[in-house]
Amino acid sequence: MATVEKEPLLESLYHDVEDTSSEKSSSELGPPQQQTKSPRRWWLYAGLVQLLLIACYTAVSLTVIRATIDLDSVPDIHAFAGLAVKYKFRLYDNFVNSPYGGEPTAASDAAWHDLLNNMSVRVTAEELAAHGQTSVALPEGGGYLAWLGVFHELHCVKMLRQWSWREHYFPNMTAHDHMHQMVHIDHCLDWLRNAAICRADTSALAVFKWDPRMPHPMLNTHRVPHRCVDWDALMTSHADRLVPHQEVVNLKNPLMADAKAAGAAGAGAAGDKKPAPPDSGVGVEVD
Repeated sequence: MATVEKEPLLESLYHDVEDTSSEKSSSELGPPQQQTKSPRRWWLYAGLVQLLLIACYTAVSLTVIRATIDLDSVPDIHAFAGLAVKYKFRLYDNFVNSPYGGEPTAASDAAWHDLLNNMSVRVTAEELAAHGQTSVALPEGGGYLAWLGVFHELHCVKMLRQWSWREHYFPNMTAHDHMHQMVHIDHCLDWLRNAAICRADTSALAVFKWDPRMPHPMLNTHRVPHRCVDWDALMTSHADRLVPHQEVVNLKNPLMADAKAAGAAGAGAAGDKKPAPPDSGVGVEVD
């Protein structure tokens, strides 16, 4: 009888201990939902981070690729509509017989005048806005004053030529005049350097030759074909935009009137102030 009574008691005690141990281990590990969700959340966060990194890498790669493609395949950009930009192969003028070089003469001055005769053009406010630019207004005929970029370069070439013959073109220069012109010359030199690099001529080779009088190889100035814009077609295409020379001459700078008025008002209070340094801006007279 005693044996029969002990088995249920031992079994009961065994189950009590097992249940207590099971409850304790469960309480230490936390609720069942927490046990299963914690690793899932970790993997979810890791996956989201990976997706974000992939998206960033993809966006950067596409930006670089698109920029490269756009630069290589972008069509020609023109200053305004209606320009006839055609290409043809031509030989550069022989500098020995060029009407634009040599000592100053009436003929060379006339050649430069004719070359720059189509320089000043009239553009609209919308055309300026398309380039993110502003310019001087033209009260007489409307619109705004502008040049095609090529005329800025030609103006600089003309300026350098005149500087090489400055005794003829700039007689009796003062120290201030000389300083101003040197700023202008430096500007033109660097502008032409930038232009040459920007539109690097890859259509022809510059080659060399031996000269019996020189120890080093000499550039061979033999004329070779270059891919060039059809200049006559380009000039004809914007003839309706040309601004008459007199209209440009008639322009009056309103800032100078304001400066004179301010100078007159402050003349009495100037005292012993030092004079302002010479203007280092690059002034351009329209030919």
